[in-house]
Amino acid sequence: MQNIVESHQEKISCTLSCYDRILIKGILPEISYAAGMTKYLYDKQIKIFDYAKFAASYKSAINKTIEEVAKKSGAQMEHIN
Repeated sequence: MQNIVESHQEKISCTLSCYDRILIKGILPEISYAAGMTKYLYDKQIKIFDYAKFAASYKSAINKTIEEVAKKSGAQMEHIN
């Protein structure tokens, strides 16, 4: 028995043999609750109210890397709030 690609080969111009999306889920048990996150920030000498400022550099670096990868691959990005 032929697979679908072989049986319809004349109608297929290309095949995609990789994932277009990958979703990875997980948790960080040490910081997945308020007291754990507070302890983590305290250990790093970061005040709780300064967390947004602390995380901003990581957010910028991640966004920049994603945009570079998308640009290199020719993919279009759409920001969804």
